[in-house]
Amino acid sequence: MSLLTIFLVLLSTVLHAGWNLLGRKCHATSAFFGRMLTVGLAVGFVPFVVSEVITRSMPPLAWLCVLGSGTCAGLYYFFLGFGYRSGDFTVVYPVARALPVLLVGVADALRGRMPTSMGWLGMLIVVVGCLLTPLHSLRDLTLRRYINRAMLWILLTALGTVGYSLLDKIGSELVLPGPGSAARYAYVFLFVSFFVYQPLHCRFGRTEDDVILIGWFWPAVAAVCTYGSYFLVLWAFQSAGRASYVVAFRQFSIVIGVVTAFALFREKGLVIRLTGTLLITAGLLVIALWGS
Repeated sequence: MSLLTIFLVLLSTVLHAGWNLLGRKCHATSAFFGRMLTVGLAVGFVPFVVSEVITRSMPPLAWLCVLGSGTCAGLYYFFLGFGYRSGDFTVVYPVARALPVLLVGVADALRGRMPTSMGWLGMLIVVVGCLLTPLHSLRDLTLRRYINRAMLWILLTALGTVGYSLLDKIGSELVLPGPGSAARYAYVFLFVSFFVYQPLHCRFGRTEDDVILIGWFWPAVAAVCTYGSYFLVLWAFQSAGRASYVVAFRQFSIVIGVVTAFALFREKGLVIRLTGTLLITAGLLVIALWGS
């Protein structure tokens, strides 16, 4: 991975951790995600239409990719909302982010882009770090810690991540290269995810208290973060040979999220969770230095 690619992905992790922490602050209800997506669509609609009419940067196959990835993302937001309702942020977020790393690596191998042995090692270290961050101590390292009422939502969230990551890696290679096309693709991605997510939210996730307590300000801030985060990832996908390395590097958001969650929410397990974040960082260094 080039230094530019690494920089883009790491910058995106700051924004990704940011909107997840805002979701934690607002108790991550379905209404929060719905309003977040609504703001993003309303603000970006005119710039997208005008720029795409002028550039025509997305060929038909790229539209198919983004329709599929947006569907996966809409399901991702829906499942993530229920995961946050069912479990602790520092459990749901790291585990949901860990599972896709190796799965996307397998998909890369099937596409003929086999990660190197050091790349696999780095991804494995990242996964181990992700799985340690939910713990309060090593005594908590039991199956019961991971197999609980939130695990179904975590698994479904992870599958959504795998789906949109693979499709968007393909789609990013089909559009005109550059940040402009990545920005337009990201808007369609959020547009489709909204129209998948909103009916599910209206049918299964809406409560009156959600709408009253959340307001619009924090969802609007989260909208900026989530759009910026994925726009940067799509830009990085254009120059990265393997989607799995980008997905692995995105897990640096766990380091940011867990450390910040301790500072803001005073959650327990500082030593073991910091050990997990250090392992994630070490795994990313292995990928960056020896994964090519």
